[in-house]
Amino acid sequence: MTELAVIAQQHPPGTTGRSIALSKLLDGIYRSPRLWHPPYQAQYPLGVYEDIYQEARQDLFLYISQNLDKYDPTRAKFMTWANMLLSKRFFKEAIPKIIGKNEIKVEEFVLENQEYTEHEDTGDNCIAVVEKIRKYIEIDPKGIFKQERIKGHPQANFQEIAIKRWSGVSWKQMSEEWEIPLATLSNFYQRSLKQFREDFREISNFYGI
Repeated sequence: MTELAVIAQQHPPGTTGRSIALSKLLDGIYRSPRLWHPPYQAQYPLGVYEDIYQEARQDLFLYISQNLDKYDPTRAKFMTWANMLLSKRFFKEAIPKIIGKNEIKVEEFVLENQEYTEHEDTGDNCIAVVEKIRKYIEIDPKGIFKQERIKGHPQANFQEIAIKRWSGVSWKQMSEEWEIPLATLSNFYQRSLKQFREDFREISNFYGI
């Protein structure tokens, strides 16, 4: 990973060479088994822990994309630097974003926690919200979910990715099918969830959010 980072640094910011090298680097980080993952997940409510981690990881990827030149390969290996940022900074910063004084966003919860909503005693109301949101995405009455897609990959739109997610298709399978880096797919999906937050709230307003 250090070698990829150094190669990316050799290209000026904003150039095609930097973009290509960064894409390979971020995909490598995403796939790496050496990427830090906090061991104390039990202290968080079910579903919240992964939300926090995903938020922290996205912030890390954004930081690396914008500040790669701050990495000094003479001082540490790249994964050591990245894991330090993730564990000491971005994970801690993500906690109040996801928990804080706010409730868990229902649209992200029901879409990202299918196993919980289907196999735990969540109550009829929660199941109804899950089904409403899924049906809403499938029907796409405004045509907004199909239009939101990854540049250069029209088949990889939000609607298709969401349907595949709750159908049990893994990120790895989608990545291989569409030849799109895992990190690109995941980041696009998370950004889309936030973008469509108000649309999801319209049909889940009985949750009071």
